Amino acid sequence: MCTMTWFTKDGGYELFFNRDEQLSRRQAELPKIQMNNDVQYISPTDSDAGGTWIAVNQYGITVSLLNHYQFEQIETYKKWVSRGEIVRSFAQTKDIASAEQSFDQLDLNSYRAFRMFVIDQQGNNRLFVWDGHSGRIESNVTTPKSSSSVDSKNVKKKRKDLFRDLNLIGSGDAQEFIAYHASHMPSKSKDSVCMHRDDAKTVSLSHVNVTKSGIYFAYADGSPCEVELGDALFIELVVPSADDLIDSNNMTKLIAVS
Repeated sequence: MCTMTWFTKDGGYELFFNRDEQLSRRQAELPKIQMNNDVQYISPTDSDAGGTWIAVNQYGITVSLLNHYQFEQIETYKKWVSRGEIVRSFAQTKDIASAEQSFDQLDLNSYRAFRMFVIDQQGNNRLFVWDGHSGRIESNVTTPKSSSSVDSKNVKKKRKDLFRDLNLIGSGDAQEFIAYHASHMPSKSKDSVCMHRDDAKTVSLSHVNVTKSGIYFAYADGSPCEVELGDALFIELVVPSADDLIDSNNMTKLIAVS
């Protein structure tokens, strides 16, 4: 139950992510600057499972995850690994090539179905898809992306149609994107981007802004129709060296088994 949009610009991109959750879940921990194998990144933390749904690192790589409700596996005796741990482990990714290698080596059968989005500073992106049966990688997918645990096909279509109707395709106006993520069109309901149901709602909005000089992460700790984005956290942008990329490739197996 989430909606993600983004646009690219000279020297970077901006990405927006609504997190929708059951009201029974605890409030997430606010974003903070963290480290993973000497790679600095910013992410909030899921208070229930300890992972995260979004992270941006010092190399300008953002990793975000949407559940794949259409392909959720049947409940079994199996104890699933939290999908939020995947994002946490991929937060050290230095380039898309190493992310692809890491995904290829994941034990996907340990996780419920998901779609994981990775974008680099140049705006290149990949969508890593696990449908519970097979994994695949889609290259340079288009915005928006959404998920819903209720009436998924229709909800996703309505949110995509609204994005088009608001003329956001090709837009580079952050305020227009924020307004989209706070919107209740066609009504304040399961269909709206800022989602509200009796048992669930949009609980936060993340805004990642990657520029030539640094990375900014702003966060609304509540439904974006009610709570404004707070002051952004900042980390400096680092251009990975050849040695960094070699080290990143060597970390692939560690990510796969973590």
